[in-house]
Amino acid sequence: MSRIIFEDEYVLVRPSFEEVELHKHSFLHIFFLGNENSCDELYIVGSNTYHTMPSLDRSRLILMIDPTTRLADHLKECVLKDDASLTIRYQNPLCLSDDMSETALNVKKWLTDNGYDHRNGHDEADERIVKLIKEIREYKHFEEKIKNIADEYHLSESRLSHSFRQCAGVSLKGYLSLKQTEYAYRLILDGMSITMASMEAGFSSPSHLAAKCKNEMGISISDVIR
Repeated sequence: MSRIIFEDEYVLVRPSFEEVELHKHSFLHIFFLGNENSCDELYIVGSNTYHTMPSLDRSRLILMIDPTTRLADHLKECVLKDDASLTIRYQNPLCLSDDMSETALNVKKWLTDNGYDHRNGHDEADERIVKLIKEIREYKHFEEKIKNIADEYHLSESRLSHSFRQCAGVSLKGYLSLKQTEYAYRLILDGMSITMASMEAGFSSPSHLAAKCKNEMGISISDVIR
């Protein structure tokens, strides 16, 4: 079974699955490549870039990075720049542990040591959009229409969509879809059945959730939790 930790800015995955179909979504990815104890090479993939997973014998750890976060901005502006994807070798490897909590702490320290500032972003953004992003990260608004969200925030639908994309770098509709799928994963990993999780996350049926996961992630939920 894959081991997964949900952090504020990214989802941390120790994969057990061996193959992922070609797919794309708004998440940015960092694939940490190496051996059982450490990783000294990164494969970084930007938002909405078709990709699959490097072979399991090299892919030791995956960061799926929320596209609205400062970390995503850092990767786009300071690392990827104009590249859709990039492979980098580092002299200071990331140390892995069988304890996922320890590995998560190692990841945060490794990011800091390599120039990433963990402070929150969006300092100059519209406060309404910052509030909306926060609420979506708390898994709200999944079953609302964009027009109803716009009314709640006293914005026109077109203004809300434009402002959200300008602030977050992705569409509001796409971000809601991404976080809805993430929420379903969290519920299932917490022990909820796929049927109940699909209902709780606002999907029309378990088959709708399954199809969406396959399309967005390139792998079925059953393969992740197997």
